[in-house]
Amino acid sequence: MTIEELQRQLDIIRAWRKIELSNARSIAERHQASAEIPYLCRAWTLMIYAHCDQALKLIAKAYLEFLSCNPRQNYDYKNVWLSFFGKEAMRKGGDERFSMCRNDSDEIRRRIISNINGREVFDSGSFSYTQLRFFTEWILQSSFDHTLYRGFCTTLKEKRDGIAHGENIIIENVSDCLAWHDPAINLLDDLVDSTINEATRH
Repeated sequence: MTIEELQRQLDIIRAWRKIELSNARSIAERHQASAEIPYLCRAWTLMIYAHCDQALKLIAKAYLEFLSCNPRQNYDYKNVWLSFFGKEAMRKGGDERFSMCRNDSDEIRRRIISNINGREVFDSGSFSYTQLRFFTEWILQSSFDHTLYRGFCTTLKEKRDGIAHGENIIIENVSDCLAWHDPAINLLDDLVDSTINEATRH
């Protein structure tokens, strides 16, 4: 994968999400005075959460595909792999997996990226501040400042979890959703931009 292919892939991941979130905002703003607004705001909140969750995972997966073709000198291959598989490999794994804890060859690095990019890693967990922090610090290993999104992630997850678990959570104002909508758009842009910046330094 080239840097141009990575850019195209990340642009696709980001672009349609921004369009869909903007459409949700537009619908809610047009119906502010209607009895439907609490429903629209709840749906909008769930959409914001879902797009943040999936975009983070897809951006990381795309970057790892790029990394498998374009090795990075300052990428901490061993520790990111150990964070997922180290304890199991060191205590219970066979010789082949155990050797990945100690070896640092180019072939081992390619296998590390392949291991991390599997379903068991990316399908586990859901969007939260700690997941954003983990993905940006450990997987992307980028200069992305996750601390800027701590409050956004925390409050969005609380509302989303309540709605998803059937709690009687009312969100009645478009302004409440805008408190998550605008940071979500910024998050999508910042994640893509910081990932591309990291990739161009390979």
